[in-house]
Amino acid sequence: MWSELIVNLDLPPAGEILLAGDGVADIELPIGAGQRFDVGGLVLVTRGEAPGPDATLIDTGLEDDSIDLVILRDAAGSTTNLVRVLTESYRVLKPGGGVMLTEFDAGTLLDARPQLYPQLILSNMFPAVGDYLRRRHPRQMDIGRSLVRAGFKDGDAYSLDFPLGHYSDYETYVDSVAVEGWRGMDQLTAEELDELLDQLPELMKSVAPAGEFDDIEPVTVARAYKP
Repeated sequence: MWSELIVNLDLPPAGEILLAGDGVADIELPIGAGQRFDVGGLVLVTRGEAPGPDATLIDTGLEDDSIDLVILRDAAGSTTNLVRVLTESYRVLKPGGGVMLTEFDAGTLLDARPQLYPQLILSNMFPAVGDYLRRRHPRQMDIGRSLVRAGFKDGDAYSLDFPLGHYSDYETYVDSVAVEGWRGMDQLTAEELDELLDQLPELMKSVAPAGEFDDIEPVTVARAYKP
């Protein structure tokens, strides 16, 4: 998915790239040139120097107008922090540079049915998790507004379903959930987690009675450019 999204930005193939957020070290880049540095939650592909050891997404320490592309993956941390993240991204981007971000679409998940998104079972059992996910992940509307406030132009945003896996039995899925986790599962107590995993096989029988199903999650994708 990432390769196609990045290529579609039509940015310099040998540009310098800053990545931040969850799992960005695993993103394979179809463009970019220079050495790759990993510092905390940041990844920088550059022909210049590495970021400092104290670099953060809201204070990267990079020079103004030095980056061709910023990629943000679940990086905002909260709706209120999103503008700060995008303001720093705008500062380090070269004119004509682009920002691409993806955020888990909590609103779409919580308005759907578990037959479409099985991980909704978690928020149905523990509503406080749903409240946490709404606070943690900005809505598509919030992302669009924040891009404008930070100064970006030509922005667009859309939703897509990101595939997590295909399963043909409930027990394998439960084992996967126990290891990989669902969004917000870290908010549960040990007792609540045990309750969820104990009930999950039976709950999945009502969600996917055929016994074979795809696990997906909704994601917001947004992009914009620095004029």
